[in-house]
Amino acid sequence: MSKPIYDRLAKMSKRKLDGLEYDHHQHLNRFSNAKEGKVNEVQSLDKRLEKLSSKASKELESSIPRALGTAMEMRHVKADLLIAKSVLSVLRSNQFYHRLMVMLIQDVKAGVEYDPSRVDNMASSEFSELVEGSILSTNLDGILGDLRSELDGHLGGGEQ
Repeated sequence: MSKPIYDRLAKMSKRKLDGLEYDHHQHLNRFSNAKEGKVNEVQSLDKRLEKLSSKASKELESSIPRALGTAMEMRHVKADLLIAKSVLSVLRSNQFYHRLMVMLIQDVKAGVEYDPSRVDNMASSEFSELVEGSILSTNLDGILGDLRSELDGHLGGGEQ
């Protein structure tokens, strides 16, 4: 088993620690900025999906083929949304890693005594939320939900 990262950091010179901290800080800033952009994209796709759902519901009253076309567009937007959420999970985990490394390096430089449970406790809750969010974002069930049932009802009932 490899040495805990804190032990490896504790053996580095202050100069190397400063360089490493700078590098992790740069990566942290990049991932933070990328995450913010991806959050905006997810929100935009969510709004677009809501609008399409509303549009499809209205179209059901006048034209089932148009409603089906809008439902297909919804599937495309939902796929884009799932991809964006997956990327967001990766960005968040990278952001967390670099934030953790900056904190550990700063602790080593400040002479803080290392408590392994501190990192274990922080990592377990943070990563469990990331994994849970990632799993939930890939759930494809109910992509069209009530709209699909309503369309099936119209098609099955002989209305066209």
